[in-house]
Amino acid sequence: MKVRSHFLILVLLLQACGKPVNIDEIKESFVQNKTSFEQLDSMIKEDTKTKTCFAVGTDHIGDFWEHDNKWNNNQNYERKVSLEIVLREVGISSERYNQYLALFKKVGSERVEHCSNIPNWTRIMVHRSGLAVSGCLTTVNINGDGSMPETDIKPGYAREIIDLGKGWYINHDCT
Repeated sequence: MKVRSHFLILVLLLQACGKPVNIDEIKESFVQNKTSFEQLDSMIKEDTKTKTCFAVGTDHIGDFWEHDNKWNNNQNYERKVSLEIVLREVGISSERYNQYLALFKKVGSERVEHCSNIPNWTRIMVHRSGLAVSGCLTTVNINGDGSMPETDIKPGYAREIIDLGKGWYINHDCT
C-alpha cells in the first residue's frame, strides 16, 4: 500500500510539471502568427480601459478566477458566478471573449494581460509548468517603450529573455 501511494504521488508530481518548454517552437509560432499576437495586444489594451491592469484568459478575467467551472474574486471569495456574469461585470461581450479564445488557440495561449503603467506592457502566456511554489512561466511580451529586461540567472530563480524583434520578446521565468 505504501509503495502504491508513493507511486501515485510521483505520477501526480510528474504530471504537474507538464511538458517542458520548447523556445524554438514558441519563436516559430510567433513568426507564423505575429498578426494574432498583435491582435491580442491591441484587444487587451482596448479592454483595459480605465483599469491599471487587466487580464483575459480561460481561467482569469479581470478580478475573477475560475475554479470548478464557477468564477469568484478576492473581494468576495464565497460568491460563485457564471462566466456570463463575469463578462457582464468586466464589460466584455461573449462575442469579444470568443475572439480571445480563437486567438489563444492560434498562438497556443490561455491568457493575455496588460498593465498601463509607465512603461505599459502586455504579456501573452504561452507556457506554464510546475507547481504553485515552483515552476516555469513563459510569455511573449511587448513593452510600450520598446525596452526589454535582461536575462537574469540566480540560485533558485532564472529569467531568460529572447528577442523576437520590434520590441517583442520571450520571457521564460523559472523558480
